[in-house]
Amino acid sequence: MSSKRTLIEAEVEKIKNKVDKMYENYGIAVDRIDEGDIARVYRHYFDRKEELDDDYEKSKKYIGQFDDDDII
Repeated sequence: MSSKRTLIEAEVEKIKNKVDKMYENYGIAVDRIDEGDIARVYRHYFDRKEELDDDYEKSKKYIGQFDDDDII
C-alpha cells in the first residue's frame, strides 16, 4: 500500500510542478494565489493530464514576456 501511495504522491507533485510552471509562464506568481484556489486547479488537472500537457505547451509561448514587475 505504501508504494502505491508513494506513486500517487509523486504524480501529485509532478502535476503541481507543471501547473506552477504553467502559471509562471503566464506571469502569475502561484505563491500569491489562495491555497484553496490553486488546490482546485491541481485537482482539476489530476484526472486531465492530457489537458494539462496541452495547456502547458500553450503557455510556453509566453515564457519571458513578463518581468518581475509584471508578475501578478
